[in-house]
This record gives sequence, C-alpha cells and structure tokens, in this order.
Amino acid sequence: MNSFLDGILYCVDSERFCQIRSAANSFAVNYVGNNIIQDDIFSLIENYARTKEMPLEWIRLPIDDQELCACTFIRGGRIFIMINTRLPYAKQIFAAAHELYHIWCYLEDNDTELVRTGSILDAYTIDTGTAKAEEMEANAFAGTLLVSSDGLNQQIRIYQINCSDLQVDEILTLMDIFAIPYKAMVLRLFEENKISYEKAADLVEISEEYLQKRISVTGKAKRWSFAPVGTERLGSIIENLSENTENERLPDSRLNSDNLKLEKIMERYGIK
Repeated sequence: MNSFLDGILYCVDSERFCQIRSAANSFAVNYVGNNIIQDDIFSLIENYARTKEMPLEWIRLPIDDQELCACTFIRGGRIFIMINTRLPYAKQIFAAAHELYHIWCYLEDNDTELVRTGSILDAYTIDTGTAKAEEMEANAFAGTLLVSSDGLNQQIRIYQINCSDLQVDEILTLMDIFAIPYKAMVLRLFEENKISYEKAADLVEISEEYLQKRISVTGKAKRWSFAPVGTERLGSIIENLSENTENERLPDSRLNSDNLKLEKIMERYGIK
C-alpha cells in the first residue's frame, strides 16, 4: 500500500475521476485544441475568464514561504489568482491548472465556495496528497488537462517509450514535454494504465536528490525545474497607475503616494 497513491481521486473514486477527466477534455476542446499547454496555462486561464466576461488579475510574486503555492479569491467582481514564483516552474504551472478547476466550478456550476472562502493551495496538496474531495478533484483536473490521454499516447509513441520497463529518465522526458512535476507525471501514467500500481508506488518513492541529479546529468526537464526570473506580475496595479498619471485623474499627492507604495512592493519582492 502507498498512502500517496491511495489518496488520489483515481483510487478513491474512479467514477468521479472519469467525470473530472471528461470535464478537462471538454474544456480542452473549447480552449486548448490539440496543443500541449505547458506555460501557456496562464494566458489560457486569462482567456477563459475573458470569454465568461469575468475580469481576472494575476498576482505572481516570489513568496518566501515555499509551502504556499497559490491562492484564488474574488473581490469586487474580479478573480484574483496569486502564484508563488519562487517555486519550480513545473509546480507553478500545475498550481495554476489546479486553481483553474476552482474557477471553472464557480463559472460553470455557480459554486459559491470560491466567493465565500477562496482557495489556498499548499505544497502538501501537490507533493503528498489531500483528503479533501474538491482538492483531489482539482489535482485530477490539473493533471488530465495538462497531460491529456491522447497527448500522452502520442508522445509515448513518438519517443518510443517502453512503459513495461519504464525508467526515471523516460519520465523526465515526458516531464520535459508536458511541464508538470515528477509525481504528477507518474500519476498520469498510472491513471492511464501505462504502469501498474506497484510500479507507480516504486516511482513516487524516488528521492528528490536522485531526481535532481538525473535532471542535471541528462538536462531533461531542467527548464521546468527552477524558478524563472521576470515572470512577476502585480495585476493591473502598474497599468492603472500609469493611466491615472497620464490622464491626470488623481491629485499629484495621491499619485506620489501610490507610486511610493508600488516602489516599496517591488523592492520587497525584488521586482525590477
């Protein structure tokens, strides 16, 4: 038995997993097409909200707390998504896709939970698992959206990957293609019956030190394994402040005060 595998939606409730996978596939038909998403997830989410006529703002900041991956909340009729840019890029991408599920539930099913309490995603939920049903569903949605069944089958065929004797380096190859964390990639292989429960259990126990060594040696998935610089965003603050200044919409004293606050925020988080 493996507590991580036993706690995923595919094992806990296979019927619900199939429903979530179907929902992710339907979403992809309308908003993704045949593309592999990777870091397009950010513009994809923004476009989805736009088609629903729901304003959305990204707050992407290098938060010191490595346990905080992302959070989503609604204020003043706007969706705000915060992503911790100190995380490896693959985890940022997965976190964004996870938060998309909560937004999708709100916009498609009128689920008011996002309005009432918001959503906070911690590293534990991605790395170790969760007992919360909606968080399980969000993880399953993120995984099946970022790595679709057809997309996985296609790449396995193109790269001639032998799933009956799957090695860590071949998983890194798939990680490089789909830009998702290691355990998430193992889960997608397991969920699509490419590997057995026993094989998946062995693979998820591989140490982080060994993974990083193989990434360094092979170069596979390296671009997704570190936190890139220059991806920070502060929603519409800079844009609004610029417009207010250019159009003289506010007194000079207010503009100076707002600029000073912005400078302090950017200094605090090392944004240039």
